[in-house]
Order: sequence, then structure tokens, then C-alpha cells
Amino acid sequence: MARNVGSRTSIAFVGAGKVGCSLARFLAGGEGVGLAGFFSRSAASAQDAAAFAGGRAFDELGELVAAADVVFVTTPDNAISQVAGGLVGCGASLAGKLVAHCSGATSSEALAACRKAGAAVASCHPLYAVSSRFQSWQELGRAWFTLEGDDAAVTVLEALLDSLGARHARIDAAQKARYHASAVMASNLVVGLYDMAADELSRCGLARADAEAALAALFLGNAEHIAADGVAASLTGPAARGDEATIGRHLARLEGDDRAVYELLTARCRQIAERGRG
Repeated sequence: MARNVGSRTSIAFVGAGKVGCSLARFLAGGEGVGLAGFFSRSAASAQDAAAFAGGRAFDELGELVAAADVVFVTTPDNAISQVAGGLVGCGASLAGKLVAHCSGATSSEALAACRKAGAAVASCHPLYAVSSRFQSWQELGRAWFTLEGDDAAVTVLEALLDSLGARHARIDAAQKARYHASAVMASNLVVGLYDMAADELSRCGLARADAEAALAALFLGNAEHIAADGVAASLTGPAARGDEATIGRHLARLEGDDRAVYELLTARCRQIAERGRG
């Protein structure tokens, strides 16, 4: 097993994109953590990542594995199993190592080949939209991290995150798809809902760009309230008031998918309002 955090733990990354660069820079700030560096299909990408976050750009997977206690796989999801096979066949022993991928949708079983080769495996996913290769690391301290996999591996990752004051939770690997669906609802699907709202506002006479901008303060204020006070305390509007007449007038003006989404989410808001009253 990898050395416990508190002694010197060396971490390395296979993949040098947004998540790899951001997570490397963030984790390298942990107590007793050393960043060995990066391996990527693109040598230039690995070099850029090392120049930004630290460590070195490795030319061979075997060199990276030999230099690291913990190997993070930060490639696209469909490449994780292939990378696991590459780690097994790289010529360096995985015995006693920790291998973790950072996918939200894929379970740690994608690294089963590494487990068979003697490594402890896990997934370590930051519940955050990592949008920038060189800026998002500054925001990861606000994120929850979700962990699943071999107990020995998860315990080491928990200690690493604790050293940075990062919040984390364990989930069951069998629930990974449900977990990722939750993240999509709170992140990606909100964009679709905002787009619907902007369309309806533009039909009232605002230019489309103005409609998007006009909704921003409302959207951001509500998001901040939810984050600070919870869902039930943040609910406002006709469903919270039990104002069915206003809801009826809304439905009379909405059509197609917009009407269906409004009805579905209003039903959920009625449930939240009832929960809040309870």
C-alpha cells in the first residue's frame, strides 16, 4: 500500500488535461505530498502541466509508476480501462501502489487490472465543474470529493484530502451512475432550464442576450441561498405560496416541452413546500 500521508507521498498523473492539471496543483499543496509529474499521449501537454503544477514530464509510463506512490488516471472515461492495462504492462511493479481514476460516471472497477497486479484502486471525483486547465485548481477547495473503491486506497485518499481541509464522502460503487446523474441534474441540466427561461423571457420582447443577462441576478441569488440555507428555506414563488391560480395562468401561456418541464418541477416544488412546512 502507498505510504500514509504524513510521511512523503509521491503522486503522479496519467493525463494532463483540465482535471489532471487542476487536481495535481490542488493536491500538491497537501502536507507531506510531492508531485512526481505527468504522462500524456502528448509530450507537449505533459510538459505544460509539469511547468504549471510541478514535477516532471515522463516519457514512459514505467518511469512514472516507479516514481509514484499514488497514480491518478485523469483521462477521458473511455480510456481508463486501456490506461489500466498500460500501467499493468509498463514494466514497473504496481505492488503496494495506489491507482485512482477521477471519473464521476465510472466506478473503480475500471481499474480492476491494476488491482490484480497488486495495487489498491479507487475513484476520487471532485464534485465540481472543472472548466479551466490552469485556473480551476483555486476553486477545488470548495468542492466535495466522492470516493469509492478498496478500503485501503480510500483511507489514504481521505487522509490526503483531510490534509487540505477538503470535504469528502464515500459512496457505493454500484451507485456511481445515480451519483453522476445527480451531478448532471445540478450542473448541466440547470443550463437547459436556464435556456428555456431565457427563451420565454425573450418572447416578452427582450433581445436574447439581454434575456440571459436579466435572469442572472435572480439565478445567482437563488443558487447562493440554496448553498447557504438549503432547499426548503430557499423556495419562493407560487408553489411555495400555494398560489394555484398563478400557476394556472403560467401553464396557459406555456407550450410543449416548456409546459411539461414547468409542470414536473412545480410538482416537485409543492413537495418541497410541504416538507418545509413540516
